Amino acid sequence: MTPEAFAYKTLLTSHESKFLRLPLSFRPENKFPSEFGRFLKNAVKNLKLHRYSLVATRISRTAFLYKDMRMLSSTTLPQSLQPSTSTPPAARKRGKQARKIDLLKLAKATGTFETKKEAREALQGLGFVCTPAAVDELLDAGTEIGESRKSRRDRVIQEHLGYLPKPTYQAHTGPLPVLLPKGKPTDRLIGVEKKAVTAMAHSLMRHGASGGHTLRVEFALDASKVNYVVVMDQNRDTYSGSFKGWCANEDHHRITVPSDWRLRVERKGLARLGGMMTLDAHPLMSDGDVVLYAATWARQGRGYDVKVERGYIAQLGGEHFHGGSAQDAIKGVKRKLKAAGMPARTVTSPYALTVDAFVKRYAGRKMTVSVSDAQESGSCDFGIRSWCEFVGIDYDDQEAPMDAVLAGFQARPQDEVRRAVLFAVRRHRAERRVFNPLPS
Repeated sequence: MTPEAFAYKTLLTSHESKFLRLPLSFRPENKFPSEFGRFLKNAVKNLKLHRYSLVATRISRTAFLYKDMRMLSSTTLPQSLQPSTSTPPAARKRGKQARKIDLLKLAKATGTFETKKEAREALQGLGFVCTPAAVDELLDAGTEIGESRKSRRDRVIQEHLGYLPKPTYQAHTGPLPVLLPKGKPTDRLIGVEKKAVTAMAHSLMRHGASGGHTLRVEFALDASKVNYVVVMDQNRDTYSGSFKGWCANEDHHRITVPSDWRLRVERKGLARLGGMMTLDAHPLMSDGDVVLYAATWARQGRGYDVKVERGYIAQLGGEHFHGGSAQDAIKGVKRKLKAAGMPARTVTSPYALTVDAFVKRYAGRKMTVSVSDAQESGSCDFGIRSWCEFVGIDYDDQEAPMDAVLAGFQARPQDEVRRAVLFAVRRHRAERRVFNPLPS
């Protein structure tokens, strides 16, 4: 069938919905060969004459072209339809049939295919016929080659040894081991120290201006360099829109603390006292039950400003007091403790008293301390003799007045002497209860 006859028959017998709609500006003379274009133009005129429902002004072109056919005639009139015995080109399969060796080579070069679409595209790329059987064979070949590659190591060992040895390594199935952070131990310790200082500063000091905030921690070896400085700055890049170009404040905090801040301050519970951040604390000699520190602390100022002060911190009974001098701090903490409704003098164990406080508590008692008291309290005879000779007490007397023993304890304080004195006090109290019973 010639193209002219096929197109004419299509125009006369096909429904409007089956036609290809083209714009009215489309001209057949510009898109098709001159002879075939003139034929289609005349065919549209014939449709107007026969008054079909197809409107030529709305659908100006309908064409089915077979690219492999030649136009045998240039006339615009339809020719007689002759039956064709040749197979249409669309029905003929192009390419060659893939053999088993071709499929194996393709699977080896390409690898395992995930989908049939990939296998079909691989066959088309090499010019093979893409039948379902060929695609399935290619997928099977890829799977076979993949399994063979996985088992190659075992096959080689089997050929050399004649058997497969038992595996000695087993994959770890439990929880993953805990890995140390990156960096050297010193760097990690410095990071922990800076993190602790930063967290304490953020919890106590005002920070976070609209333009941005930074905090840098440095370490000092000299106590005089311990400081807390806040530098204010501005930028014009924060705001946008109608506020573009406006100034935005920035607060930059610079903290300098000792390298052992966590040991000297944080672990002693001095980092946060009265809403102030302690930067450094050096322990001084205690005044009885009052613990005293020479300290440097920072307090919040106006806005983002931070004030740094140096002085003394006194602690007593869970209370604290900041003072400009040691005496002011001691008096302040006692006054604070008294105002809180607690006794200024707390009950302290005799073993926790200082030497002078211990002597002051038990001096003036009319009683004696014997060698047997020292032995009963756990002291050895050699140690008792050595201490008596050092302080000038006669061991052969087997006992000595309390004041003499306390004077020797003050000259050479030892825990064994403290225990002997306490044992003697308890013995004396027990004897008094026996010989002087309470009236019934």
